[in-house]
Amino acid sequence: MLNLNLLKDLIRCKAVTENVEAVNRAVDRMHEFLKDKGLYCTVETLNGRKILYAATVPGKTPDVLLNAHLDVVPAPDSMFEPEEHDGRLFARGSSDCQGNSLVLAEVLCALVGKASVGAVFSTDEETGGSTTAYMVEHGYGAKKIILILDAAPYGIAHAQKGIISLTLRANGKGGHSSEPWAFNNPIDLLVDGYVKLRAAWPALPADHWGDSMAPCIISGGQAFNQIPDTAEMVLNIRFIHPGDEEKIIGRIREVTGLEVIVNSISAPAFVDESHPLMQKLKAEMQKRFPDHKIEFYRMHGATDARHFAELGVPIAILGSEGYGMHSSGEWVSLASLEDCCALLGNFIRSSI
Repeated sequence: MLNLNLLKDLIRCKAVTENVEAVNRAVDRMHEFLKDKGLYCTVETLNGRKILYAATVPGKTPDVLLNAHLDVVPAPDSMFEPEEHDGRLFARGSSDCQGNSLVLAEVLCALVGKASVGAVFSTDEETGGSTTAYMVEHGYGAKKIILILDAAPYGIAHAQKGIISLTLRANGKGGHSSEPWAFNNPIDLLVDGYVKLRAAWPALPADHWGDSMAPCIISGGQAFNQIPDTAEMVLNIRFIHPGDEEKIIGRIREVTGLEVIVNSISAPAFVDESHPLMQKLKAEMQKRFPDHKIEFYRMHGATDARHFAELGVPIAILGSEGYGMHSSGEWVSLASLEDCCALLGNFIRSSI
């Protein structure tokens, strides 16, 4: 039976990524629970932010590594008081991703003395996952397979796109807006550059598995009658081929003629779905969910898989049934959490 009290405690921590103190409270609660159950636990720290590792065996590289994140996106205070209705738990973090963190905890407890498995509970996945990168850099990994719970149910993601966050900056000459002909308006330069880039960007195929671009923030000017000196636009690029980062950034500079500032880069992740452990996981999932056709798929979003990709072991991304991640109606199916516990436990016991 699920320990819903633990999940509700995690939710009530209000572990919004930017609130390090609240995130650390969630880590402490999970740490306390797992330590009392006899798990080997280590708490690492990155810039004051705690990261929890727990395992059934000593060391940093068990056969199987699980991963989910304890941090959540912002929400009204009312969403941090969980409500249970008709087999669903409604709250911020119930689906993304504290419900999945509960699954990891339950699986660890069930496999003490029975399998070599560990879990990284990351604490800043919603803003890039530097805590997971830190754990990888400090030797945490897996000998055989990594299972990440942060995706849709009834399928296995074996690939995800990389991310480039960059800022386009137009530099001009500002002044009084009554005489626009006298100035080099950076907003015009920015818009013109973006329009050129959009026109030159390759069209996506029908399944959208290609490089995409989306403007997410635009800024410039402080007064309604003043032409500014600079204007900026933040672009979010998703790309599919490892090593294409510099080519994409160079092309953007060339087409727009604007200053390009790279904010961050995350590599794509890809695993061959024919790997025996991936096929065993698919078979185990099909057995658990006979009413659903289990398929491998490629996801456009990003998870902490981006940081594990360099380890050279297969990575499978899966999840529980829920709804409304990042929205006001977020919920998770409690039955689905139980199914995920059983799925992971059976797979690890029978296949590793």
